[in-house]
Amino acid sequence: MKGKIVPAIMLTLLLTSMLTLAFNIQPVKATGAIYIRADGSIDPQEASISTIDNVTYTFTDNINDSIVVERDSIVVDGADYTVQGTGGGDGIDLSSRSNVTIRNTQIKTFQYGIYLYQSHNNSISGNNVTTSDVCAIMLYCSSCNCVSGNNLTGNNYGVFLRDSPNNTVCENTMANNQHSIYLGYSYTANNTLSGNNITDCWYGIELFEAATNNSIVGNNISDNGLGIHLWSGCNQNTFSGNILTNNSQYGIYLGYSASNRFCHNDLIDNTQQAYAYPSGYANIWDDGYPSGGNYWSNYTGIDLCHGRYQNEAGGDGVGDTQYIIDENNTDRYPLMEPYAGPHSLHLSKTIVGQGYDVSMTATITNNGEQTDTFNVTIYANQTIIDEIYNINLTGRNSTTITFTWDTTGFAIGNYNMTVCSTSVLDETTDNNSTGGWILVTIPGDVDGDLENGRYDVDLYDAVRLLACYGAKEGDPNFDPNCDIDNTGQVFLFDAVILLSHYGQTAWPPE
Repeated sequence: MKGKIVPAIMLTLLLTSMLTLAFNIQPVKATGAIYIRADGSIDPQEASISTIDNVTYTFTDNINDSIVVERDSIVVDGADYTVQGTGGGDGIDLSSRSNVTIRNTQIKTFQYGIYLYQSHNNSISGNNVTTSDVCAIMLYCSSCNCVSGNNLTGNNYGVFLRDSPNNTVCENTMANNQHSIYLGYSYTANNTLSGNNITDCWYGIELFEAATNNSIVGNNISDNGLGIHLWSGCNQNTFSGNILTNNSQYGIYLGYSASNRFCHNDLIDNTQQAYAYPSGYANIWDDGYPSGGNYWSNYTGIDLCHGRYQNEAGGDGVGDTQYIIDENNTDRYPLMEPYAGPHSLHLSKTIVGQGYDVSMTATITNNGEQTDTFNVTIYANQTIIDEIYNINLTGRNSTTITFTWDTTGFAIGNYNMTVCSTSVLDETTDNNSTGGWILVTIPGDVDGDLENGRYDVDLYDAVRLLACYGAKEGDPNFDPNCDIDNTGQVFLFDAVILLSHYGQTAWPPE
């Protein structure tokens, strides 16, 4: 016991020496817009929001107006209380904010439920947003944000990304919206949409006006009007592992869009499975052999042969004849059974100190019927960080591999993490999955915010680490980004690392 008390006392004394902000607990109730000011104060003071550290702001009652956040690197916890509007304005305004978390909030009847403009590295999670006149969650000119685990129901648009790159929209539930997820305009690129459940909407996932190089993976899109809809110059996007079922108009509708890749999707009982307009726009509908194409419930072919040309005796889970959409859009290797699932990459943290480690786990799936051997590569942007060779997998089975990335020698900045597997039997066939973004920054910069345009280690980082000090992986208050030395626990060495870099700053890459 004594051994634990001494480090805790040392940590408290060290952090207390840096705490120059006055703590205040601010009580309940207000009408009119509520502001969380840049200095940490709440305006008006009688608002139904409390804080003891100017970092975590918790609702204490329902609120009948908008909330405007003017402070970075904070958590706004709705505690399942409601922000109620009358049809106009923004429920929560996050314009020009970074490293803000909005969670556990009920937001009803605004023009925009949550609005982000020129905002970066924010987290919107576990909220219930309903009856938004325009959009439940809007990202405009915003990047590197994560929208996850929200319930979006009865809105015009569920999630709208306009001119917004490098965001993640995952594990959300959307129902009875006119439009569920909408990506629009040329700067809306390199976003990942994964694991969303979209039902009973008119449009499922839409890409419009030159939205390119986005990854749409593992979504369930069922009982809508149009499942996936692309229009006007939306090229070079990837769609894999999605389930599209019982959509009343089209499973997939492509208008004036080309060079998109569709593989390992299940298209089941849609009124029209896929349609490309006009027919001269060619897209890619399979991942080569033996990886295969998509599962089409109305495919009438047989599986008596195998091989790249399907001319060798013995079935392989791939149809012997092509599935033809039109003369420029053909699945050469339609699957005979629904797809088993995509590869995936899970990151243990999203912020890591330069020179320290971050762990990640990759799930590799053999989607064919026969035993195959895979080589697996993990990338940070375009740089290989690890490789494993000759992983044997029987058909329709998966395995999980753990990797550790030592960030020594990597420049400060954001890195897109990707897992790629190559079949040894067919080295032309790759299967890629994006795991998300990791920020490499100054050790101790656990919130990854920009102060005057630079990353820094400051008081807010110290307070955030103190809030989870002693927590272990699996504890409800464990923050993996505060586990600087990657030991699975936030403890004394993490505090020492932070303090040794306290006050340091670094410019982000241009």
